[in-house]
Order: sequence, then structure tokens, then C-alpha cells
Amino acid sequence: MQKIIAVIGSTGMLGIDVNAALRGSNVLIHNFNSVNLDITELNNVVDALTRVKPDYIVNCAAYTNVDLAEIEKEKADKVNHIGALNLVIASKEINARLIHMSTDYVFDGLKHEPYNENDDAIPLNEYGLSKLKGENAIKDSKASYIILRTQWLYGKNGKNFVNTILKLTDTKKLIEVVDDQFGSPTYTKDVAFAIRDLIANDKGNDGVYHLTDAGYASWYEFAAEIIKVFKRTNCAVVPVSSDKFVRPAKRPADSRLDCSKIKLDYKIELRNWKDALKKYCYDIGYFII
Repeated sequence: MQKIIAVIGSTGMLGIDVNAALRGSNVLIHNFNSVNLDITELNNVVDALTRVKPDYIVNCAAYTNVDLAEIEKEKADKVNHIGALNLVIASKEINARLIHMSTDYVFDGLKHEPYNENDDAIPLNEYGLSKLKGENAIKDSKASYIILRTQWLYGKNGKNFVNTILKLTDTKKLIEVVDDQFGSPTYTKDVAFAIRDLIANDKGNDGVYHLTDAGYASWYEFAAEIIKVFKRTNCAVVPVSSDKFVRPAKRPADSRLDCSKIKLDYKIELRNWKDALKKYCYDIGYFII
């Protein structure tokens, strides 16, 4: 039977790839973005979703400017917390299942080993706090949900670290990148296909899952691999301490995520981040010899 899926944030970096991944399945997709749906207004959300009556709501919408969120606290909270609350209220009302994207920034990065889903969430910044409040609103709702925490996303259709490094190599001979913050670079395409597989093999369990490409790196190691894969040999990357870059929002030093739960429950295991980066290189028109 054909499933009906509402994709929220459909024109964002992840939302576009979710659309592409779902298109090959037996689904009917209804797309919503900031132009045709304000998720911070409950009545709008309920009305829009009642009209299409989805089986699944995939929420890719988020306020993601980590530094600006320190100033725009209310704006970040409205999208990441109130928006999530409104979506889960609507999902409960129409008996839909909510798949909600969250982040490693709910953690403080002080564990010094990968975080599992049961570890205490202690965000260091307003962005992380707004995302955690959204998570808690969903958990407290008694609706049907899956929360997917991911990290260090990059993809073809949005601003991301890979493209930033590539642009810098056009004008610089040397780039300084921090080497004391660790995580898993993750290609949005890989997350999108994992969401497709979750829906196809859904067991109906409610809960939180961690989902990233396999393996870990520092931002410096990530940048060095980008330069290697894209053959930007005209530019060198140099490791520096994060103390050198003063930014409004604190970042977790080590927010690596343990993804063993989603592998155990759904047999979902994403490829190594280095392999994913090579695929991204190919997908955006570079060819590796």
C-alpha cells in the first residue's frame, strides 16, 4: 500500500536529498517549506497536515546558525522547539508518525568517547538547547516518533564545510583548521536513504537513534581529506587549537555518536565518511582518477 509522506523543510540541504531518496519508493510525497508552511504557528501546521493526512512526517526543518542563535535565541527556539512541538501535536491528532532530525550539539562533548542515546544531554549553546527542547517536547507528547541525531552534515544543496574549504582553496595558499574538535562528517544522501529504509522497515518503536557516516575525524582531518580528494594541492591545511578562533557559541570538543543502536534495531550502517566524501566529489562533478 502506498505511504503518504510529508517532508518538512523540503527545500533545505537534507530535505532535497530526502525527496530524491523517497522518490524511488512506493510513496506519495507532500512537500512543505518556509514559503508554504510556518511550523511555528500551530493552526497552520494542523490545517496543512490534516489536509494531506500523511502516514509519516519527516522534519528536516531547523534553525541551524549556531553562532547567531546566541543572539537570536527566540527565533532558534521558535523553529527548533516550538516548531517541533507543533509538528508532534499535529502528528498525534492525525495519527501520523514523526521522524525528527536532531543534533550532536545536545551534548557537551566531555565524555571523551562516543555518546549513546541514553547519555545525559547537556548542551553548551543556545542552538543545542533549542534542539534539546524540541526533542523533549516530542518525547513528552506520547505521539509516535523517531528522533534521529546526526552531525557534521554536508550535501549538494546547502552551505557546508566541504564547500567552504573548497572556496578557501581558490584564494588561499594556507588554511588553518581546528584539530581539537571531533565528530563524524556525514553526507546528507546517506542520511536520506537511511530515512527511506527506516520507513520501509519501520517496527513502530518510539525513541532516539544516532545516525552518522562511520568513522571519526577532527575538523582538521576532515579538511585535509577534502583537499586530498579534490586534489587542491595548491593549498596547505594547518592544524590549530580552537582557542585561536573566538566564536559566540561554544562547541562540544568531542561529540562523536555511537550508532550501534540503529544498526541493531534496523540493520542500518552508513559507509565510512571518507568513502562518502569521494562519492560527494563525484556527485558534484569532480572525477577521481
